Amino acid sequence: MLFCYNGSMGSRSLIPKGRVGWLICWGFLGLIFMLRFPVKFSLQPPYLMDFEVYRAAAQRIAQGGAEELYGPTYSKLAVFKYAPCWVLLWLPLAWIPSHIGPVLWASLTVLWLLIACGCAVRLCHLAGLRAPPWLPVVTVALLTRPLTAEFLNGQVDLLWALLTMGFLVADLSAQRTLAALLLAFAIGLKLPAIIFLGYLLARRRWDMVARVGCAFLAVNVFSSILLTPSRPFASLIAWPQVLWSSGASRAFEIGNQSLLTLAKRFLSDDPYELNLVTLPLPVVMGLTVLLAAVLFGLVLNGRSSRQPEPRRLAFDGSLLTLLMVLCSPTVWIATYSALLLPVSVAVACASTNPRQTWHRGVSAVLACAVLALSVMTHSWFWKALGIRSWRGESYVFLVLMILPWFALALFGYLWIQRRHPLPPAAVS
Repeated sequence: MLFCYNGSMGSRSLIPKGRVGWLICWGFLGLIFMLRFPVKFSLQPPYLMDFEVYRAAAQRIAQGGAEELYGPTYSKLAVFKYAPCWVLLWLPLAWIPSHIGPVLWASLTVLWLLIACGCAVRLCHLAGLRAPPWLPVVTVALLTRPLTAEFLNGQVDLLWALLTMGFLVADLSAQRTLAALLLAFAIGLKLPAIIFLGYLLARRRWDMVARVGCAFLAVNVFSSILLTPSRPFASLIAWPQVLWSSGASRAFEIGNQSLLTLAKRFLSDDPYELNLVTLPLPVVMGLTVLLAAVLFGLVLNGRSSRQPEPRRLAFDGSLLTLLMVLCSPTVWIATYSALLLPVSVAVACASTNPRQTWHRGVSAVLACAVLALSVMTHSWFWKALGIRSWRGESYVFLVLMILPWFALALFGYLWIQRRHPLPPAAVS
């Protein structure tokens, strides 16, 4: 299906064009992921670490232990880190048999993936970009490593990405209340989505900021009261506390692929001996904050204000999604599966105007870097080079911080593409 934008959201139409191609590609993705995860899980039940935290929290609430919602579950580090509204939404998990839970969760994750790909395609079309049927397949291929980690850990990053994309689509459709609710739930799921609220503030969209703030407070205050009536705000107060403590304690683990960890790896004394200089940690943290502020400033760059709103919001939403992931204090492999929108927009740009991608020096270099860095997230690449470990660590791509470099290269490519006008009638 092809979504066409004709100058206003009211003239949006859904034209059945290339329906067979879309059905084949969507069906292919759905079948592959269903066989690889839910079907396999039904035959060999796995242990999904993050899913078990959600289930443990739901069981705790079902058994009257709401006071301990944010306490450790099956281990000291395994804590529930989501806003109070989410434990109520996941409460049914408390009564699902242990062998069925992973299958159900993996099936939901496949559904989130397919819907998120659909939202990404719609945003590409609204931005005037060509989005052929194979676009979701290429996008998923570039994110195979994070997506695999998403399913094997039972994470919610695809749901997180879906909520933020849903916000963008609803906002462009002038469905303000729905957009506010979706962004409020995204912030409650993982706090770094609050960067979208900062963007709305910077653009002086006071009405939407107020709507998101009211929606967030309404759902979470109500949830907190339901959880602990005797202490109505206990859960709402405990949530940021557990975020702070868990983030600080895990900020520099080997698996953390955040912008801060990237800076520390290469700018301070590090056991992997990759540092170019040796700076004190406070200086590294200050430089990271400065870099994040510069990247956010690039998103707000004045050139984008001269673009049509659908195009501006699709590109800015992609860049904000990258910052949402990079600027979180704890970012795992699976978190990068939330980059479905920016990767889709990048692929759509290359498909819409290949000359603009490959005949411009910096753009071509960044596009090649994105492709190469995606390949470098796979262990077979390093084994083919004869590199099986680095200073005793077998996950070489984690040591070299390949995923943050991937996100930064993608940010640069999208930022360049946003600055140049599309050719006439890019989408037919």
